[in-house]
Amino acid sequence: MRLPRPSAPLVVSFLALFVALGGVSWAAIHLPRDSVGNAQLRPLSVGNAQLQPLSVGNAKLRPNSVGSRKIIPGSVGVAQVNSSQVQLRVAGPCSGGAMQSIAVSGDVTCTPVLPNEYGGTAQSVTLGTGSTPVVSKSLPLGFSYLVTADANVHLSETASGAQSVFVQCALGLLGTGQTVGSGTSGDFTVELDPTNFGQSSGTIPLTLATGPSSALPAVGVSCSDLPAGGGAAPTATVNATIDAIQTASNN
Repeated sequence: MRLPRPSAPLVVSFLALFVALGGVSWAAIHLPRDSVGNAQLRPLSVGNAQLQPLSVGNAKLRPNSVGSRKIIPGSVGVAQVNSSQVQLRVAGPCSGGAMQSIAVSGDVTCTPVLPNEYGGTAQSVTLGTGSTPVVSKSLPLGFSYLVTADANVHLSETASGAQSVFVQCALGLLGTGQTVGSGTSGDFTVELDPTNFGQSSGTIPLTLATGPSSALPAVGVSCSDLPAGGGAAPTATVNATIDAIQTASNN
């Protein structure tokens, strides 16, 4: 039995159906270059409101496909970064202080900085013949210092009757053999007799300002005692303290 030949209208109808069914798939695979732009991207709709386009998500982006050349300068700011992972630019320095903390926003909290301070103490050093070193302190290199010291002298008679003594203490930079070089000095003269039970005490305050040194600086206090009226001198013991405050940096 011979089938009848399809009519021309029927052939046209089938052809139209084929194009209608397969044309969309063909277009999706064979899009012309630069044919999809911002206008073709579907916006996110919430009710009747049109929000910013979100039709291309993370799953549709190839790893490392978006680099710095594909980001508009200035388009990524504070609102786009994760503040728990990215530290924003530090807002500014701390003039005359130190940074205590930096906030996520980049704001800096400053705190005052006290100058570095160094000290030394000596207990009950008995003075001998000539100048006796009492206390010394080495200081960090390259700084200026204001150094103060107190020499607390205690005298005790070594013989019956009145005894007079001249006590002198000096504060200065230490030189060869730990001898005190140029600096400041103070002294006092005491007369001991039975009315004061043969004992006496006094304090000699000392002050010294130093400039930056090219060698490791050290400061020290030395004291000496001499009979003021002849004869033997009473026993002199000294408790001394040194306090050096840094006054300039080496920057």
